[in-house]
Amino acid sequence: MNRHAENLRLLAIFHFVYAGLILLGSLVPVFWLLVASLWWPELAGEIGREPAVLPVAAVGALGLVAGGFAIILAWVWVGVVVAAGRSLLARRRHTFCMVVAAVACLQMPLGTLLGVASLILLNQDGVRALFAEPDAGRDDS
Repeated sequence: MNRHAENLRLLAIFHFVYAGLILLGSLVPVFWLLVASLWWPELAGEIGREPAVLPVAAVGALGLVAGGFAIILAWVWVGVVVAAGRSLLARRRHTFCMVVAAVACLQMPLGTLLGVASLILLNQDGVRALFAEPDAGRDDS
């Protein structure tokens, strides 16, 4: 197997590991959502009785919305990173892989490391040639 193909395979594995770490990190908003959902019904029952409860209930509702949004955003990003890893293995969608690498650079520190390594590797002429091959997805072993 040539050096560029092996580097692409390793980069794809790193994408899958990174996606797993993001999925693990998404457990934090899941916990946040569970706590907010346990707190919300008690506050919702007090809204009409005590005026001071309304701001606290609004914060609880905001916690539910923000937690749900964070979970959905994390899971969508996991799907995108996994799709980029699969594209690297198949040596298809070079531009998509470059865009995912650029966006991953915004997530310090692991995303930045993965993104920079991906951008460096994907910009090499030999790697571009692998993506351009008509039978790019075949196994070289």
